[in-house]
Amino acid sequence: MKNLPFFLLIVILAACDDDNKKAENPVFPHRTISGEAQGTTYTITYVGDSADHKLAVDSMLVLFDQDLSLWVENSLINQINKFDRTDTVFTFYDQERFYFPSVFEISRDIWKITDGAFDPTVYPLVDLWGFGLKNRGNVNQISIDSALQFVGFKESNIDMLDLLEDGRYKETQIRKGKPGVRLDFNAIAQGYSIDRLAGIFNDRGYEHYMIELGGELICKGQNPQGKPWTIAIDKPEDNINRDQFQAVLQPGNKALATSGSYRKYYEINGKKYCHAIDPKTGYPVDHNVLSVTVLANSCAEADAYATAFLVMGLEGMNDFLANNPDLGLEVYVVFDNGDGTLQTLVSPGFERLLVKSDS
Repeated sequence: MKNLPFFLLIVILAACDDDNKKAENPVFPHRTISGEAQGTTYTITYVGDSADHKLAVDSMLVLFDQDLSLWVENSLINQINKFDRTDTVFTFYDQERFYFPSVFEISRDIWKITDGAFDPTVYPLVDLWGFGLKNRGNVNQISIDSALQFVGFKESNIDMLDLLEDGRYKETQIRKGKPGVRLDFNAIAQGYSIDRLAGIFNDRGYEHYMIELGGELICKGQNPQGKPWTIAIDKPEDNINRDQFQAVLQPGNKALATSGSYRKYYEINGKKYCHAIDPKTGYPVDHNVLSVTVLANSCAEADAYATAFLVMGLEGMNDFLANNPDLGLEVYVVFDNGDGTLQTLVSPGFERLLVKSDS
């Protein structure tokens, strides 16, 4: 899904520093597995035994890509994107292994509540600006307006329906109102895959684990030393010292995701254009927010809202959080003060979890 170099890396800190600490804090039985997936890497540490669950993890991630990866040629999402008929429907049978329907429904809910700041139909604009699978096109107001006619995650543009026959599920249908509507779930799929990985370990009875994929993660319980998981967030700067962090926190049983505007961009005539595109204007966002880290109950939510807040900017994000306290979202935002210096905005719930912070 996401490519690691373009997003803020969330670093997992060592649980203890030396053998003396290990003696004071015995290491409980645990195992760490790692691998490659979604154009990046994953690391999972689980506590309780040393059983090997790598096959189950890798198998799930392969199936996930077959559903939702734009880089897998015949994935389900690519088949749907290529489907350009409005007089009939695209159908598939959900054998309880498909991830597409769940991501579609969660995305529709977040699209509605963010008033379109999070919008999976932004794909035509992503391609136009050169942040997708294609090279940058001829970007001007005419081409932007042309792409915008296919953007909007409303039912009249694209909808998903379950067809029943005699009261029993028969198939899932995708209906398009316009042939050029295409989906890009990259701003939520990685987070949702982490939630599904957590489901594997929950189903197998694990009470303590940390799952990290491409810098996004979810924690539960305690680390192998019987202490809270401790996470560090990189500074939103290029060529930084890897020993310097923006913040260190203990997230508890929460998920964390970061979206940043400073790494994935290109310059035209000295002006930077970042990968985060406003679905309403059709242009990359142009404000002082460099990164948004979101703490949420699920990694899918953290992932999607981090993107939405990057699109909204500081004022829009503050208004949204004030109007939606029931969502339980906490944020750590790094922004340019206007003179090249960095400042942070930290929600009260996030601040209580910080171990240290450079603000």
